[in-house]
Amino acid sequence: MPKKRVFSGIQPTGASHIGNYLGALRRWAAQQDEHEAFYCIVDLHAMTLPYDPAELRARTLAQAAELIACGIDPDRSVLFVQSHVAAHTELSWILTCLARMGELRRMVQFKEKSKGETESVGVGLFTYPVLQAADVLLYRAHGVPVGEDQRQHIELMRDLATRFNSTFGEVFVVPEAWIPETGARVMALDDPTRKMSASEIVVRPASGINLVDPPDVIRKRVKSAVTDSGKEIKAAPDKPAITNLLGIYSAVEGSSVAELEERFASSGYGDLKSSLAEAIVEHLTPIRERYEELLRDREELLRLLKQGAGRAREVAEPTLAEVREVTGLLAMP
Repeated sequence: MPKKRVFSGIQPTGASHIGNYLGALRRWAAQQDEHEAFYCIVDLHAMTLPYDPAELRARTLAQAAELIACGIDPDRSVLFVQSHVAAHTELSWILTCLARMGELRRMVQFKEKSKGETESVGVGLFTYPVLQAADVLLYRAHGVPVGEDQRQHIELMRDLATRFNSTFGEVFVVPEAWIPETGARVMALDDPTRKMSASEIVVRPASGINLVDPPDVIRKRVKSAVTDSGKEIKAAPDKPAITNLLGIYSAVEGSSVAELEERFASSGYGDLKSSLAEAIVEHLTPIRERYEELLRDREELLRLLKQGAGRAREVAEPTLAEVREVTGLLAMP
């Protein structure tokens, strides 16, 4: 049977951290053999909030290097930059004409990112779920691997696909949200009640570990991680800090939390953090070295992205041509 097609996108708005890797990027690499995979660096989405143009360009290249270093193989999957395939923006406009104001107003992430200033933020922040829908529908993807926080956006995507198909004919696959039943949920090292976040690491470096941090930085941040009262090394609701550290250790090493609890039963928090730091360093060192190697050869990195954009257009442009036909747009001369 043909493989199902999967589409995932990532914004180049900050360095990828260990939470991104354990929760998503490592899974993306595994999916290359299971599915026909399209991985997109969504630079247009990164423009919905104030940004620095030079930094956006640099981060787009860096994001590509991080993805490849994490195991995304440009020969086994389609890795490309969103703005390199013009069909994304054209389909987004067509879908915007089908979307409803009420649907977009209900988007929880818009409310969170606009911080209540809904009259003064850019329109792009309001409409970006439609561009997100275009990203996926353009490739007739069957699945979109996301976290629970993106479920609402996938439901909008499905509604737009269904509405388009019922209005103009069956063109789009109605995608499904692929939300893992279990997965690494990595919390901030300085506050285990909050998820690790790229933007927070910029403001509070001690809150997380970036994938390409040097070993000394990793050791320092793990050593400074907060712990809970008491001395027992055990995952429990009343020990969120130790639970977080054990969860990271388990995801990095592959041992179960129960095995780690037994291993460190007679140890102190210092021993746990020291051992965890070394496990993280060992795991991330090959990724950092590959990342640095890729960035040293900018032309090769650009060549791989050009290759990916070409392969993406081979799928996107026929889809858009069919959309133009059924919606009544005059054929291009």
